[in-house]
Amino acid sequence: MKTLYFLILTIYFFLFSTINSYAQNEVLREQNSLYGISEFGVVVNVEKPESLDNVSIPVDSVRSLMLKELNSLPVTILEYETLQQSDQLPILYLHINIMEGMAETLAFTAQLMFYQPAKLPLNNDVRTMASTWHDSFIGVITPDLANYITSRSSRLSANFRIDYESVN
Repeated sequence: MKTLYFLILTIYFFLFSTINSYAQNEVLREQNSLYGISEFGVVVNVEKPESLDNVSIPVDSVRSLMLKELNSLPVTILEYETLQQSDQLPILYLHINIMEGMAETLAFTAQLMFYQPAKLPLNNDVRTMASTWHDSFIGVITPDLANYITSRSSRLSANFRIDYESVN
């Protein structure tokens, strides 16, 4: 009986220690993917149903707040016109999705992803864009607190800055 408990405990410990080390490995991979990046663009996209016309999330304001967070980085921030010239330029992409909730609430998600060119070795070295770093959050607010979405979403770029600075 003691042997059975010992075996179960050993398997349990092995499984959870493996999961933790794997998760830490993924975090390090995301951070290391930012090494050597010298330029990127910043793009903001807000998605919401037409029924929420009264909820305003100004894309330019969110982008300005993000640029303020990224100001200390030794990188060149590419302008939107430059990004349109090539689909192989790195992009820090913020996607905000707002949905109607119940009882006059708004449910929302904000996802910040860093896309950069990647080579697919198993597909004849085809070059494509891949998300190599991400951060996100979800929330529920009342419509009068829509500015919270703007400020909280732009603060995701501070997490990007911290990770960038940790490897550069």
